[in-house]
Amino acid sequence: PGVYNFKSLSAAEELVNHVRRGEAKSAVIVGAGFIGMEIALLLCELGVSVVQVEMLDQVMPRMLDADTAGVALAIMRERGVDVRLNTKATAFVGDGRAEGVRLESGETLQADLFIAATGVRPTVGFLEGSGVAVRWGITVDEYLRTTAPDIYAAGDVVEARDRLTGEAYVHAIFPNAVAQGQTVGLNLLGYEVPYEGADRMNSLKHLGLPIMAVGLKEGDEVLQMRRDGVIRTLYLKEKRLVGFQLVGDVRAAGVLRTLMNRGEDLSRYRDRLLEPGFGQGMVVWSAMTPA
Repeated sequence: PGVYNFKSLSAAEELVNHVRRGEAKSAVIVGAGFIGMEIALLLCELGVSVVQVEMLDQVMPRMLDADTAGVALAIMRERGVDVRLNTKATAFVGDGRAEGVRLESGETLQADLFIAATGVRPTVGFLEGSGVAVRWGITVDEYLRTTAPDIYAAGDVVEARDRLTGEAYVHAIFPNAVAQGQTVGLNLLGYEVPYEGADRMNSLKHLGLPIMAVGLKEGDEVLQMRRDGVIRTLYLKEKRLVGFQLVGDVRAAGVLRTLMNRGEDLSRYRDRLLEPGFGQGMVVWSAMTPA
């Protein structure tokens, strides 16, 4: 009791109402991923004093590279969030209700409310003994079939193939769930359509400037543009785009994602990828220009 984990809309509504009634003036958030960051900003806007602890050395470690994470961290601190990196929470403490968070250092952080934002894990315990194989999430093949006859699975509960790496992984974001649902629907109708693969993609919209991260955050070549508060970082592997991070201007995201998903060789218009006006028209123009 006293710890919010945002497993339902009602939990989020309860938290907001709790704050608006004036019953919470301080909060501790464990975890600085995308969800934790959004919650921290919301609470600050509602006048709550927020401490956010992250065990790793940057915010949003699963998705953001060090440069982009540094921008996000600076903005969070400017907005009033006390972000503490390299700080591990070990337990919530209290008598019947959470009253503090104990840190590995021995310090205990006290607050009016506490939020666990350390990632999501599918609820799959009910499948024990069903014949549906489970690891972290439900195991599926390229058609999203489970190991049980005539049973398919889609959405945040599934370990689907990553579009870039081919590895099975839980990608709990809405666009992937929609695409998986469409694939399952077609396969239930007998079309035998393979799933194209899940995307790694997330965005922050409430920092005052947009931040978007798509794909991997490493490659054998890194291209970066910094100009007037805008950062565009591209990760290439064997001349193909495998990931990108955008700060301040995300208008090129659609074109970059298309190029990445197609696995196109970018040699012909590589030098244009960092231009501020880079967009679909430039790609079409370059594709039509003789090599």
